[in-house]
Formats: sequence, C-alpha cells, structure tokens
Amino acid sequence: MTKAGGTANGFELAWEIHSLGMSLLQAGKIREAAFQFRKALHLAPGFTDASLVLGHCLHAMGHFEAALETYDELLKTNTDFMAAWNNRGTTLLELGRFEEAATSFSRTLELAPNFHDARVALATCHQALGKVTEALWACDEVLAADPENAEAHWNRSLLLLLKGDYLEGWREYEWRWRKRNFTSPRRDFPQPLWRGEDLAGRTILIHAEQGFGDTLQFCRYVPLVAAASARVVFECHPPLVGLMKSLAGNVQVVAMGQPLPNFDLHLPLMSLPLIFGTTIENIPVTVPYLAPPEDRLSFWRSQISDYGRFKVGLCWAGKGYPDPRRSCPVELLTPLANLKGVSWHSLQTNWKEALPLPMLDFTSQISDFADTAALIKQLDLVITIDTSVAHLTGALGKPSWIMLPHAPDWRWMLERGDSPWYPSLLLFRQSAPNGWQAIIGHLTEALKNHLVTAKR
Repeated sequence: MTKAGGTANGFELAWEIHSLGMSLLQAGKIREAAFQFRKALHLAPGFTDASLVLGHCLHAMGHFEAALETYDELLKTNTDFMAAWNNRGTTLLELGRFEEAATSFSRTLELAPNFHDARVALATCHQALGKVTEALWACDEVLAADPENAEAHWNRSLLLLLKGDYLEGWREYEWRWRKRNFTSPRRDFPQPLWRGEDLAGRTILIHAEQGFGDTLQFCRYVPLVAAASARVVFECHPPLVGLMKSLAGNVQVVAMGQPLPNFDLHLPLMSLPLIFGTTIENIPVTVPYLAPPEDRLSFWRSQISDYGRFKVGLCWAGKGYPDPRRSCPVELLTPLANLKGVSWHSLQTNWKEALPLPMLDFTSQISDFADTAALIKQLDLVITIDTSVAHLTGALGKPSWIMLPHAPDWRWMLERGDSPWYPSLLLFRQSAPNGWQAIIGHLTEALKNHLVTAKR
C-alpha cells in the first residue's frame, strides 16, 4: 500500500474508501468502484494505489483518454511505478498509439525485466507497427525464460501464420486453449480428440469456434473429413446453419446449443489445418465450397433487379472489438459516389447513420448468412473490410476487393495482393496506419478502370 499526502485521519478514511472501491471492483461494479477511488483521491491526492486502480476502471469502462491522463499524472511523481507504466501501455494499445505503447512497455521491462506479460504486449506493439521480426524476438525471449507461457505461444502462432510459416504456426496455434480469456470456451467431451487416425465407420463431431469469419474460412475442411469414410456432425453458430448445409459429403449440421447426436471423436474446427498438414502450397482452395439454398436465391433475384448498372456490394465497418482499426470511416467513402454506371448495395447491417453515396439497402430482409450469400450472388463485385463478408464472398467464389488495415490479421499474410485461401479476392493494403483515404483512392481508380474494361 503506498501512502499519500494529507492528514493522518484523512488518509485513514481514504484507505477505508479505497477498500470499499476494491470490493466493488471485485464484484464487477466498475463504475461504482471508480466513484469510490475518486473520493479517496479527493481526501488524499497523492494516494498512488487509488490512482492506479482508478485508471484501470476508466480503461475498463472504455474511457481510454481519461485513463491515460490518470496514469500520466501518476507517473509525474512516481517515475518508477512499474504497474502504472504497464497499464499506460495497455491503454495506449487500445488507442492505437503503438509507438507510445511500445515505449511504455519498454519502460515497464526496464523496471521489471521478468514481467512476461509486458514483453508479450511489446510484441503486439511491434506487430501492429509492421515489425514482425522484432515481435517474434520478443515472444522468443519470453519463451526462453518461461516455455509454458501460453500468451507468448499464442502471439507467436499468429506471427508465424502471418509470415506464412504454416506448419510451425498451426502447432503453436493449439496453445489458444491455454490462453487467458480466449474467445471460445474449451469443449470437454468424454469422447477423445481426433488425432488424424482412420475414421472409417466412425462419427466425428467438428465444433466451430471463434467468430463467423473463422467458421466460413475453415468449414472447407469439413468435406475433407467426410471424404475419409466418416460421418461428420458439424456444430456451428445458428446464423450459419442454413448455409453450412450446402457443404459436400455426409455432413449433419447442428446449431450451437442444440442437442448433439452420438459421436465417437471430436475436434475444434480450427485444428483441422494442423491435422491435414496445411501449407501455403496445399490449402484446400476449390471454390465455391458454399452455396445459398435455391429458395433464397429465387427470393433475392426478385429483389435485386438488373438495373443495367454494375452492381457492387459494400461493407465498411466491423465490430469495435477486438480490432476497431479494421473499420473504414464512412465519410471517406465519398469518392466512390463519383463513379458512373455503378449501383451500390449495402452489406452493412443495422447501419443508421447518413451515407456519403447513394446506396440500395435491403439488409433489413436478411435473416441469416444464407440470405447474405444469396444477396451477394446477385452482385457483380463486393468491396469490404476484413469481416465475415470477406470470407463469405471468398467461399462463394464471388469477386471481392478487401480493404486491409496496415497491420492485417494473420490470414491475409504480408505484402501480397492476392489470397492463397480465396482465388476470387484481391487485397488492398494500407501503406501506413489508418491509411483509409489512400485505399479508397486506389479502389476508386481500380473500379473506374474495371468498368472501362467491362464495357469493351
């Protein structure tokens, strides 16, 4: 406990209030806890522990600028406060200020060289700045001292996959189940995990994990399992069930949360590339491997008429978490409005704000991914950020242009303008962080040229 300025009685009361705040924080009442920490600081302005946890609360509430201000104020008089430097780095990461975050984590490591979480976070900063080699070195340093560090293994897996080192990357990717707060729960069944042994006459459960895009990308492996003389039960997110029923082979599709039929073995979906020994050269790349049901196609044909224009679907925003930098600010789409002969179709669901270009929006009629797929099939081209729409268009074999942030997700690799996972996709990459304006400029020129070529 770090003492503060003020009277002895004032400090004692501040300590009691701080203790109340800690109890509220442990109960998950973050806003109420922050109020108590502010009260404690009012009584004892130099109360460093109260400042530290107030910054933590502000960060947890998404008030990143206020959290940063709290840490900066604290560090003015406590320049060697390791925890404050580390927390400051975490907040700067959320703000996308990667150079400053790296400086904070480096200072943390000067004060606590064996604080492995800070070195793993430093690797994240390096990756976001495009310094992949430095990021790998940071992970390797952690693993040299702590070979069982799941966070370092996880970061290392993503870096290896980003570089295209798939064989080692998939092995490292298995550490995801030991990572703290992994996005999908580990499934514990009495039936054993499949290790690649003969499946003849057996039933295997393949269960989807993580997000929609992950399932859309890796469901291509499910027919390969079915081809090994196995009966496959594929459990996936409910909005994907209608579309996944188009997978080839003896596959029974079940929605997450529904009762499972009997099975002999099981495996998480994204462990299949490891089982199949996937490299860049042998990715299962036959497309399309998904198709919307015929009744959905007939409905969407009736909705999307042929206007004699080039029909382009557009998706510009994804979820704010875990990566808000994947989304393109909508106002930057303005140059697209000047293109002649294009009819724009929104693929952005639940968008309520004004748009800078005329756009047809039928998304209120979309009930699941089978509808989205059937809508996409009526279009000539899709332009999208890195979200599930990108993977859906690729799985359908539909031409699509993907707008990527400066530090892309591992599956888009580095520098290349195509994707070994999806032959119909072209990649448009930022040359600098937040370089959306330049990407829109490149897209506008590319589409203008494409329209001229299409008329010939």
